[in-house]
Amino acid sequence: MSGSPHRAGISRRRAVGLFGVVPLIGMTACSGSSVMPAGWDRAVVSGAYVPVRSDWQHMAAPGGIGLFSDMWQEAASPSHVLAVGSPSAGLDLQGMLAETEDALRSSLPGFRVTSQQAAAERSGGQLLYEDFTTTFTGATSGRIWLLTNEKSAIAVVLMAENLDESYRDVVDAELSLQSSDLPAVDSGWTRVGRGTTSFAVPGTWAVTGAPTKSERWTDSWADADMDGAARARVLLAPDTGEPGVVDALAQIESDAVAGALSRYVRLSEPVELELDGQENASGIRVYFAYGNGRAAQGALWVLGIAGTVSAIQLSFSGPADQGIVSRMERSIWLTAPDQ
Repeated sequence: MSGSPHRAGISRRRAVGLFGVVPLIGMTACSGSSVMPAGWDRAVVSGAYVPVRSDWQHMAAPGGIGLFSDMWQEAASPSHVLAVGSPSAGLDLQGMLAETEDALRSSLPGFRVTSQQAAAERSGGQLLYEDFTTTFTGATSGRIWLLTNEKSAIAVVLMAENLDESYRDVVDAELSLQSSDLPAVDSGWTRVGRGTTSFAVPGTWAVTGAPTKSERWTDSWADADMDGAARARVLLAPDTGEPGVVDALAQIESDAVAGALSRYVRLSEPVELELDGQENASGIRVYFAYGNGRAAQGALWVLGIAGTVSAIQLSFSGPADQGIVSRMERSIWLTAPDQ
């Protein structure tokens, strides 16, 4: 997605469904916290940890709002919307803020900043934030955050029809850049994730959100054509709700055989993963085939740490690309919920 601030705005009809309002509230000094509040996850996007409600749906940001790439919103009557993007390279903090303002101004009529800028230190980086209003019904106010250090930068916007002020406070407190302790990803790849689990996908893959009617898979990314046909797609279940990795694997495979993945069959027995440097983490991987003639293949990883069992399912439209499988597996990183 282009970072240009001059892209055409989204339609008024579509903007109503995407953006809500945030009552103007006093700015607070931000400080990072290592423990997420109940009902919240850490999403990994654009080099940062972004707090999102556990029941918010993840989707690609529409093409008319400039630099933003990812969005999360409530599933029913979406009043809270959180948008995330990466400012253009080479800008200073004020330039990043101006680019973010222009992206919103091009999409929401009457955009106007309503507060002074506030700044804070955050994990060796700089945090800048401000409040705004618009004249668009259903998007009358909101907050922008810019967070940057020497390596990365992120822009975040939260708006809601009727803001729960505690939501704003959680973003204030929990927004942070990724730890330098995370393993580096291959060139051209980007780290994504949610909850305890993060991994890398090719940077050209698109956000495709949760599969329709799925109660397990909350996020996905795909190598897809404009018409939606996917050559490869990876699904993430940040919490399967199962007590262990063996139980979770059995349930996922049972659902696959029952029709969740047509003509599913294992191609290998479960193999224990070597999760180097990840204390108390465990995981297994199986290869599988599916579809007509079982000509399509994939890999399934089931992972556990500190009582949370997650899963990653990578499927191809044909034979598995072992280069993608191996790079993705090497990038898997589990973080205990209280870290």
